[in-house]
Amino acid sequence: NNDLLVLELYPKKKKNKKILLNQYDSQEIRKQAVRITRRRPIFRRISIDSWEHKRTSRTYTSEQLVNEFGSMYDEDSLFGETQRPLWFTEIYNEINISLIETQRLISIENRDDSTHQKTVEKYSIDIKKIIRDLLTESTNLSSKLDRTYPNRLIEKLKKSSDFTQENLTNELDRLESKRKLLDTVGLIEIEEDLNLSKIDNPENVVIDVLMLYVEDSFKKIEIFDNLSKKIEIFLEIINKRFKHKKLHIDREKGFSFISTIIQDPEGNYQSIPVKKLSSGEQNELVLFYILLFKTESNSLILIDEPELSLHITWQNTFISDLKEITKLNNLDVIIATHSPDIIADNWNLRNELTGIE
Repeated sequence: NNDLLVLELYPKKKKNKKILLNQYDSQEIRKQAVRITRRRPIFRRISIDSWEHKRTSRTYTSEQLVNEFGSMYDEDSLFGETQRPLWFTEIYNEINISLIETQRLISIENRDDSTHQKTVEKYSIDIKKIIRDLLTESTNLSSKLDRTYPNRLIEKLKKSSDFTQENLTNELDRLESKRKLLDTVGLIEIEEDLNLSKIDNPENVVIDVLMLYVEDSFKKIEIFDNLSKKIEIFLEIINKRFKHKKLHIDREKGFSFISTIIQDPEGNYQSIPVKKLSSGEQNELVLFYILLFKTESNSLILIDEPELSLHITWQNTFISDLKEITKLNNLDVIIATHSPDIIADNWNLRNELTGIE
């Protein structure tokens, strides 16, 4: 039912137990380091895999931190190997669960890799690949339709048709509207208007020919339907938040930001590299990109502290925008937050977790 639930979490203490780090991958170890530092606020995160002790100024890798301070927690609870109730296991196995972590501005594939990539740059490349793959699919379909067009047209002309000029005009108008949307979100470039709907009193055979053209045209662009809806919502959410700049989706550049106030000597508005966005802007861009483009339908999404680096006005509209996304992608969402501004007017969704008294 596309439910939203807002939580504030206070985890329980765990029993002492030795953690065998070599059983787990680097990403899982980093997750455990995050959990430990939440329970021990004397640590401050200084990079994707580095932590500083506030009192001693000593730095730890995630593995060092878990190795030294993780024994106070139960390994099974940390790493999910505990004996769970049957009802929990059955539900868990039926649900796709994705966690959007607090640290989401830096992407790293391998902990041993010294090069880090800003997530906004990674997703800018990702959206180009998504569009490129769909364009390839559309091109292949176009070739097939064009190749079979003569035979299909002959078969169509053999049959009596009830299409009228009004039918043709309506379908051409609908096709044009759909093409304009795809052009707006950066998926196709509109060709010049052929004015096919302005043919005076076309004969039935002409109507049939043009209707087949319209049907084929719809098939060629239907491939973009799902992506175009996601991009449309993405652009709407981002562009109503970011000041003095506008986001465009470009097939060649990915994310393309254009200033709305700064011009070059030729009078063109300047381009803004995505890596020059503020941390708050990058957080918004990454968070909504993940929700729209990186999550599977019918999933449960866990979002940790969406308020990080966000202006108060952005926080106030977060859940209303999230509702639009959950309807499109058919998602259920649980948010862990300390911010009443994230909750805004949605206090009926709040469930305060106070832990053990």
